[in-house]
Amino acid sequence: MHLAFICLEFGIFYNILNEDAKIINEKLGLKITDLGPNIFKCGFPVSQLDKYIILLNKMKIKYKVIDNLPNSNINEYLKNVEIKKILNKITDIDMNNTTFQQSFNILLDIQNKLKGIL
Repeated sequence: MHLAFICLEFGIFYNILNEDAKIINEKLGLKITDLGPNIFKCGFPVSQLDKYIILLNKMKIKYKVIDNLPNSNINEYLKNVEIKKILNKITDIDMNNTTFQQSFNILLDIQNKLKGIL
C-alpha cells in the first residue's frame, strides 16, 4: 500500500499533498484543494492529529507524520513539481504537427524555466 506523508505547515495545519491528498480525500473525505496544475492538498488542524491518527490506523492507511520539514526539502519539492511540469510539456508535444519555429519557442521557454529552477 502507498505511504502517505502528512506534513506540518506553519504550525496550525497538517497538510497532505498531490497523490497522497487524493488518497486521503477518497478515504477520509477531507476537502481537497487544487493549487494549480498537478498540485493538490488537503489537511486538518494540528489539534485534530490524534483523531486522524486513530482514523488512519483504523483504515490501515500507512502514513508518516513530518513535524519539522526543513526549508531545503520544501524547496526541493517545489523544484521537482516545476520540473515535472516541464517534462509533461515535453511529452505532450505533437512532433508530427510542430513547426521549427514552434519547436524553437518551446525549447527557449523550457530553457528559461530550467534556468529559474537550477
